[in-house]
Amino acid sequence: MSQNESIDQKNAVDIRAAIDTVEEAYEFMLAYAAQGRQTESETEGASQIRGFLHRFREALNVFSAHSDALLKPAAQTPAFAEHFAKDTETIKAVLDMLIGKSNITSDMIDNTNGMIVVRSFLTNMFFLDQVMLPQRENA
Repeated sequence: MSQNESIDQKNAVDIRAAIDTVEEAYEFMLAYAAQGRQTESETEGASQIRGFLHRFREALNVFSAHSDALLKPAAQTPAFAEHFAKDTETIKAVLDMLIGKSNITSDMIDNTNGMIVVRSFLTNMFFLDQVMLPQRENA
């Protein structure tokens, strides 16, 4: 049995949706960090940062909910599975801290983007997408 056979299509669809959500949120976070905002409402219209942070946080719950299916093929490499699970929980805490702030500045998001745990999680998430999930259909 290949590694990908243990991840059924339903789990793969859910996980891929979460990956896409995280990627979209992170791209928005990069743009927000570059805006130099001292307050969320500094420019006309809502900043939308909270919505993206909430979606990012919810997507992390998908990884947690599907961790058995997602990381089962990594059973022969428990250190990777443990590291990914720990990074997921750490980022949840980081996002909870940000969401709990009354004002989210560009500097806060810039520092979040630069955190090693964020970069580690993103890199490992994309690795899982390519190695542990069935190959994506070419659109």
